[in-house]
Amino acid sequence: MTGNDTYNRHKMLIISTGGTIAGEVATDKKADDYEVKKADHFSELIKGVIKDHLRKYSIQIVPEPHELFEVDSSDIKPEHWKGIAKVIYDKYDDYDSFVVTHGTNTLGYTCAALSFVFPNLGKPVILTGSQVPIDMPGSDAQLNLENAVRLAATPPVSSYTIRGVMAVFGSHIITGTRVKKDTEFDYDAFKSFTSASIGRIGRIIDINMDNLNAHLRYQSHMDWTVAKDKSKLRFECEFDQDVVSLTEFPGMEPEILLKLADQGVKGFIIRAFGAGDLSTSFQGEFNEDGELVKEGVLYELKQKEIPVVATTQAPNGRATMQVNEPGQKLLAEDLAIPAYDMSIESQTVKLMWLLAKKRKGDINYDQLRSLMITDLRGEVKIIEE
Repeated sequence: MTGNDTYNRHKMLIISTGGTIAGEVATDKKADDYEVKKADHFSELIKGVIKDHLRKYSIQIVPEPHELFEVDSSDIKPEHWKGIAKVIYDKYDDYDSFVVTHGTNTLGYTCAALSFVFPNLGKPVILTGSQVPIDMPGSDAQLNLENAVRLAATPPVSSYTIRGVMAVFGSHIITGTRVKKDTEFDYDAFKSFTSASIGRIGRIIDINMDNLNAHLRYQSHMDWTVAKDKSKLRFECEFDQDVVSLTEFPGMEPEILLKLADQGVKGFIIRAFGAGDLSTSFQGEFNEDGELVKEGVLYELKQKEIPVVATTQAPNGRATMQVNEPGQKLLAEDLAIPAYDMSIESQTVKLMWLLAKKRKGDINYDQLRSLMITDLRGEVKIIEE
């Protein structure tokens, strides 16, 4: 957007949703005169970045606050994802970039959700938060916010393009479907799950071009124009919440899945052993020769067209279901969907998003299974064993 003959204007919407960065902490940790900060307070905190961009790049950052809601991020629900997405969609033509302040507990889920909602963003949507609230000793809030603004307002003279959903936290710049909270204490609280980050941010913004191109690449194999304006922006904002996420343990009774399915559950994510090796008891009963003599719950769920995603309990593992015999049998019979290297945040949100498409009749069961292991937003990398 052009302001006058001497500088360009960059209009930025700062969307506040609560969380630690705004002061959503336990009451006994607040000072008597402390109050939750509003979105306009965040706009005031970035004056230094505004001056720096005007001096260095002749870019006048014009921040505008938008107070959306005040919610501890542990209480974030899909309706909040939809609220954030709707603001971005409705105001897409009015701003050059969007910065969302958010609590840390569910930041990865919201980043993944926005990534699936908007497949062809032509503008930056940058999420950030903090480990310590603004105005409290040792707060990282202002630094994280300033760095998010620096990235969102990356000037056009740069050798790279910033667009799409990303998180900026500490020194890390992370693509939206790989955002993983790694610690509840350290300032560098988030890491890029099983892949390198887009870049690091400190005195300068150091971009890894291979990883940035990977972040942008999903748009190149779709027949979509990168949206410079709202008329071209795709908006796919439905999620089915009838999903259950379980962790397998030795001796777990498989019938619990059928009981939950009878209660209306439409999809399962199971943290299995090893590389996605659900116990053979989920498949059924076998004789001494290893032959299946009675089909188990996974066969019933398959008949009901209820998808089961098998991930791993290993913190940095890959659920390929190709390593050990239990996983290989699951794969051979199409009884479970391997999560590969998807984070629990991305696979959960993706399953909810695809189930909504199935409910509307946009895709069928087989297409859902196929799309779960298709790299749509940089969330999964398939490696054959």
